[in-house]
Amino acid sequence: MRVQIPLMYALLSINVLFLAAAIYHDVPPLYSLGFPAVLLLAIALRSIMWLLRRQDTATAPRIRRYLFGTLAAAVVLGVAFGAWGLLLLQMIEPARFTAVVLYLFVSSITCCYCLQALPAAGWAVLAFGTMPATFVLIFSGHPYDAGVGIPLVLAAALILWTLAHNRGAFDELLRSRAEMRNLVGALGDSQEHYRQSVALNPQIPWIADRTGSTIELSPRWSTLTGLSVEEGLGWQGAAALHPDDLPQVRERWQRALSGEEDHLDARYRLRHADGTYRWMRTRSFPRRDENGEVLAWYGTLEDIHDQMLAEQALQQSEERYRLASLATNDVIWDLRMDGSNVEWSSAVATVLGYPEALAGTSRDWWVERIHPEDRPHVLERFRDVETDASLRHWSLAFRFLAGSGTYLHLNARGYVVRDPSGRATRLIGALQDVTKQVLFERSLRRAAHYDALTGLPNRTLFAERLDAVLAQAHDEGKGVALAILDLDRFKMINDNLGHDAGDAMLSQLAVRLSQIIPPEGTVARLGGDEFAAILPGFDAETDPVGAVDALLSTARAPVSYKGRQLDLGFSVGVAVAFGHGEAPRDVHKRADLALYAAKKEGGGRIRCYRAELGFEAEREIQMLYDAREALRHDRIVPFYQPKISFHTGECVGFEALLRWHHEQVFRTPDEIAAALSDPGTSTQITDRILDKVIGDILAWEAEGLRFGRVAVNSSTHDFSRGDFAERILTRLERAGVAAHRIELEVTESVLTEQLSTSVESTLRTLSDAGVTIALDDFGTGYASLTHLKQFPVDVLKIDRSFIEQIDLRESEDAMIVRTILDLAKRLGILTVAEGIETASQARALAQWDCDVAQGYLFGRPTDAEAATRLLQNWDAAAALETFRGGVQ
Repeated sequence: MRVQIPLMYALLSINVLFLAAAIYHDVPPLYSLGFPAVLLLAIALRSIMWLLRRQDTATAPRIRRYLFGTLAAAVVLGVAFGAWGLLLLQMIEPARFTAVVLYLFVSSITCCYCLQALPAAGWAVLAFGTMPATFVLIFSGHPYDAGVGIPLVLAAALILWTLAHNRGAFDELLRSRAEMRNLVGALGDSQEHYRQSVALNPQIPWIADRTGSTIELSPRWSTLTGLSVEEGLGWQGAAALHPDDLPQVRERWQRALSGEEDHLDARYRLRHADGTYRWMRTRSFPRRDENGEVLAWYGTLEDIHDQMLAEQALQQSEERYRLASLATNDVIWDLRMDGSNVEWSSAVATVLGYPEALAGTSRDWWVERIHPEDRPHVLERFRDVETDASLRHWSLAFRFLAGSGTYLHLNARGYVVRDPSGRATRLIGALQDVTKQVLFERSLRRAAHYDALTGLPNRTLFAERLDAVLAQAHDEGKGVALAILDLDRFKMINDNLGHDAGDAMLSQLAVRLSQIIPPEGTVARLGGDEFAAILPGFDAETDPVGAVDALLSTARAPVSYKGRQLDLGFSVGVAVAFGHGEAPRDVHKRADLALYAAKKEGGGRIRCYRAELGFEAEREIQMLYDAREALRHDRIVPFYQPKISFHTGECVGFEALLRWHHEQVFRTPDEIAAALSDPGTSTQITDRILDKVIGDILAWEAEGLRFGRVAVNSSTHDFSRGDFAERILTRLERAGVAAHRIELEVTESVLTEQLSTSVESTLRTLSDAGVTIALDDFGTGYASLTHLKQFPVDVLKIDRSFIEQIDLRESEDAMIVRTILDLAKRLGILTVAEGIETASQARALAQWDCDVAQGYLFGRPTDAEAATRLLQNWDAAAALETFRGGVQ
């Protein structure tokens, strides 16, 4: 129709032009020119509209609209053409009627030919364009005209019949073409669906000929492997297989091609585009002809890498479990609940000692060998499996009679297999021999409650038994005595004779205490050289000290060690419940306080708790608190007492004495004496005094004052850490103060302590650096002449207790002082007399050739500011006058 309709309009225009030319001289111009011009204009507009529509997309609604418009245009143009013909018949001569009608008829049948695809439009053109003029010709009254008109009518009828017949054939053709178009579209859709299914399918389909050579391959092969489809055809694809897998794939192909197997199923690793190998699975089935001969192989290739990894992981897990079972010697067992047979793994022979059980045993065989005390519990668990449908996992421990005749400790773990109704059908589990573990745990429990050296209960078990004994005594209305023992001079034995000697002493004491303590009592080692004895049955009338002394009297006998007799002495603190507290903690605390009091009195004593001990302990705690607060708030300060030369009268130094500021008052060391016995606090105080003294030395040096040396006191705790020399010298070096500005005072007790080796090393290090070493309170302790030789002593300080009585020239103290002065002079050691309070004492010491004087006579201890003024205003001549006033 895209061709026929424009052709119709073209032929119609030609007929209009020829007819207009034929009648041009016979009718007015309106009918020969005007009317044809209008017709031609309408035809031209209609032709242009049709040509423009050829660019539109043909849809069913649009086509219907175009056909309806063509039909309407045919009716309008037919009517206009027929009306023009009727007008012409009225104006021309009758002799030309036939010519005009023939023009109209030829134009109409031409249009009808062009409108075979649209018969209705052809009918409209023939009916309205030709028939009116033809009927005029038939009914004109002229036989000739009528004879021409009738054949035209018959011809028109024949044309209309032909159009109708051709229309049916045309409709059939259109239907056939539509069906063909649908079939072609469906075929295209089917091909597209197949193409997409192949492209998007995770599997790779392939086809091979009867020999197994690949002839078709999905494009996904290229995406997957990086090889072109052509490189995968034939046998070329084998190049992408892992070399280790290629032999077994070829073998499977051969079996399939030879007919040994009816299909191919192989797993192998395939190299991908990124160079990695992934596990793939190929499966193929043959297509056969009617004779059973293979025509082709159709197969797929799919990625099973994750599945293979999971299978390998499962295999490894099973192998690990098998090896773990062998390594741990777990006895695997399998019990069918619908029978009594139990199957065992090989470990039943090696672990339980029953090789005959490898063939299987009955459930009764198992139960009979369970320890009688554990059997009811195991049977109860078996009943739980059968009655409790929610029970899936179970475990229990029991003893089992091994083939050797001994009982093993076993841990049993099991899993219950149930059917859909919840009924137990199978019980699978493992038995683990934990005998060694149980025995080890028992030894651990003993170690946790008993002392390894002595075998006595340790502190933990002691606390438990003390709780139990006190609770029982409270219910019975009786008393309990608690005695805490601590060996005297035990450290000295360890240091001098070694730890083996100390261990022998502790073990012997433990044996003796175990023998003398009543059966209802408990003796324990609390740690180190400290023991405790719980003594039930004490009443209010019993003297605890006397009773404990009588009980322990035999324990004090010497201990024999490697042919030597070692004295065994100890101090004891006693507290009685419920007179000295009800709670175990309180009783223990009070016994400790009594022990502390016994040790303070010199050892070898038994003391019972009294209220005053608590007050003393609280006072010492307060002292320690005050000292730590003073350190925290920097209230520790040195007070300086001057030292005067007997020879020149000059101030040749100071002794730095501890003071601490509390409530607007400077207090003496006696008020924090307990802190000086605490190792940590004592060393902190020494360090603080050193820092302050060094600061004051720097200030005096800056003012150009002559002050000699400053003496600083030390304690046993300063030497016990082993870094005392380093602490002093580091501070001096950091501050830039010369070592000879410091004098270190050491008491005789320090030299006689068990730290003598450490003390000697420290003093020699300080002495070598230039620090002066002074032996304080000489003559009051246990220092010997050996110590003066052993230690680098530069100065002897004579204790004030000897100075007080030297006014009496022939007194014993005077003789001692003169002896000390003479000894020091012979050894080349300077002497300092402490506590000089009278001029007569000073004159006597000067006469005996003492080197340095110190005491209230020359100045009381004072702060750094007052000491500075003393240095600035010191009168050496006045001091000499004091010394010489009584000298003859």
